[in-house]
Amino acid sequence: MSCSDAEALANGLSKFKFVTLLILWYNILSEINLISKQLQEKNLNIHSAIQKLQQTKSILEEFRSDEGFEITLVDSLELAEKIDYPTEFEPEPVLIWQKKQHFSYKGQDTPIQNSKQRFKVNFYFAVLDTAIHSVDERFQQMKKLESVFDFLYDIHSLQKKTEKQKREFCI
Repeated sequence: MSCSDAEALANGLSKFKFVTLLILWYNILSEINLISKQLQEKNLNIHSAIQKLQQTKSILEEFRSDEGFEITLVDSLELAEKIDYPTEFEPEPVLIWQKKQHFSYKGQDTPIQNSKQRFKVNFYFAVLDTAIHSVDERFQQMKKLESVFDFLYDIHSLQKKTEKQKREFCI
C-alpha cells in the first residue's frame, strides 16, 4: 500500500458518512445476529422461525423510514463527538449532465444537492433495502417449508384425515 493510498483511506474513515454507515451496519448486523442465533436453536419449529423472521423484517423496515434515519443520525452524532470526528456530511461535488429530453411528459432528472439527503437515498436506504430483501427471501423459503411440512406439527388433526388426504401430504 502506498502512502497516498493510506492517506486516502484515512481521509475516508475520518468522515461523518463513515461513522453513520458504521452505526447503520451495527444496527442491521445486531438484528441479523440475534435472528441467526435463534434460528440455530435445536428446539425451534418452523412456525417460530417464520414469526422471528417476520419480526426481524419489521424491525428493518422501521429502520428504513425518516424516523429510523434520524435515530441513526443521532447515534452517529454522539459517536462522532466522542471520537472527535466531523458531525456533518461534507458537501460532495455534483455533476449535472444535460440530457436531451425526447418526450415532454417526462420530468426533469435533477441530482440531489443536499449531502444528507443524497446519503439517505444512495446509501442508507440502499443498504437497508438489500438487508430487507435478504430477510424476505429467507422468510419466503421458510413459508415454502411450512407449507410442505405443516401437517407434522398437528399430529392430532392428522388422525382425523382420510387416507386420501394423508397421501396428498406425501406428494
